[in-house]
Amino acid sequence: MKTALILGINGNFGLEMALALSKAGWSIKALVRDPNKVPSFVEAKLIVGDALKQQQVMVAAQGVDLIVYALNPPYHRWQQQALPLLEPCLQVAEQLGLRVLFPGNVYNFNPQASLIDENQAMHPPSEKGQVRVKMEQRLKQASENGAKVTIVRAGDFIGPHTHLSWVSTMVKHRKSRYQVAFPHNQEHVHFWSYLPDLCANTVQLLEQSQADFEVWHDPGLALSRKDWQQAFASNGTNIKSTNLAWWGFSIIAPFVPMLKEVLKMRYLWQQPVILDGSKMRQALQKSYQSTPLSQVLQQLKLN
Repeated sequence: MKTALILGINGNFGLEMALALSKAGWSIKALVRDPNKVPSFVEAKLIVGDALKQQQVMVAAQGVDLIVYALNPPYHRWQQQALPLLEPCLQVAEQLGLRVLFPGNVYNFNPQASLIDENQAMHPPSEKGQVRVKMEQRLKQASENGAKVTIVRAGDFIGPHTHLSWVSTMVKHRKSRYQVAFPHNQEHVHFWSYLPDLCANTVQLLEQSQADFEVWHDPGLALSRKDWQQAFASNGTNIKSTNLAWWGFSIIAPFVPMLKEVLKMRYLWQQPVILDGSKMRQALQKSYQSTPLSQVLQQLKLN
């Protein structure tokens, strides 16, 4: 039985990867500061420790086949904390020759009309994108120093266990219907990734032979307002569509550092950044898992 060490099991990606790996027969270990915060439905051996301390990561990583890196510093502290948080994991992976699974995102790329594949040059238009590029450069370096790296790049997460997600911001239950406050106009197409599909597909990729440094793009869900409206309608759900009050964010942002950073990324709701997932589809063929949005909505715990 293979074993995976999850760093960040309480996060959206870490939790769903733990569930997907466990379902596929993997044994799960997790390095956590507070074991009481790990959901009871997750089967994992919990090790109390700090992922910033290399020696504690080293102890937790003994006997594992994979490290899932799912840590994220507070959104407004990426510039200061993202790279230092990643470093202990990579040094352990280099020393033990382990593969690291890293969730990439679309921040690395300029918006463009065409689909973005794994060979696209990275020209991040934001500070956060610059941080993510530096993280991936460090991952590439680690793959040349004894570690192995798999990057699975995705869009905004949708999932039944997600928290602090855009979907929870957008969708609110009001009496007998749902109100959906869209952060974008009618024409814009936004890129999403349904976590159960993403993680199930990732587990299948991990079972295949991979290069020491491998990048995969999730085919994901490219959705317009109309796609959301049709998906709700197909489930017989009555919704009221409104516009997200970005102006409210602007008023509060000077006093809330996280919202200030969110506003800097608003371009993602105005210009397309859509991944090309052909490589993943071709690798998985008929075993590729993709859930229609109407079914996704049935799985979500909407307010």
